[in-house]
Amino acid sequence: MTLDRKLKFTQVIMNSWLYGVESTANVFFDRPKLFYRKWGTIAIRPFIESWGDLGMEFQKGLSPYNTVKMFIDALVTAQFFNRDDFEFGGDDKKFAFKAIQCPYKTHCKKLITEKKEIACLRAITLLGALEYNIEGESLKYQYNFEFNEDAPCNVSFERFKD
Repeated sequence: MTLDRKLKFTQVIMNSWLYGVESTANVFFDRPKLFYRKWGTIAIRPFIESWGDLGMEFQKGLSPYNTVKMFIDALVTAQFFNRDDFEFGGDDKKFAFKAIQCPYKTHCKKLITEKKEIACLRAITLLGALEYNIEGESLKYQYNFEFNEDAPCNVSFERFKD
C-alpha cells in the first residue's frame, strides 16, 4: 500500500472516530461542548508527554497565547500540521486559528448536516494545551467555530474571565 493510500485511510478512520465521539456526546450529554473540552484535554496528554522524541519540552508557565503557539509548533515539528495549512495570530486576550487545510471537514460536515452540536477538534486541542499548562485556564476562554465547507474554517478564542 502506498503512503498516500495509507494516509487517506488514516484520515477516513480519524473522521469516523471523531464523528462517533461527537455524535455520542450529543446523545448522552446535555452540554456536549463541556464534554469535548475535557475529552480534548485528556486526549492530548500522551502527545505532550511524547515531546521528548521531538526534541521539545512543554514549557509550563507560558502566557496563554504562547502556550497555544508552542503546542502548534509541536504539531508542525511532528509533521501533523504543515505551516502552509493554517494561520495563527493574536494575543493573550484574543487569538485565532484559521484552518486552510483541515483533514476533519468530512466529520464536521456530517454533524452539521445532522444538525448536531459540533466542536472543532483543532479548537479543543488548543484549549487542552491551555489546560495542561494551568488547570482551569481553558475555561477562561470562549471559542467560536465557523465551519466553511469550501473555504478555510475559522476558530477564534476570546478571554472572558480573569
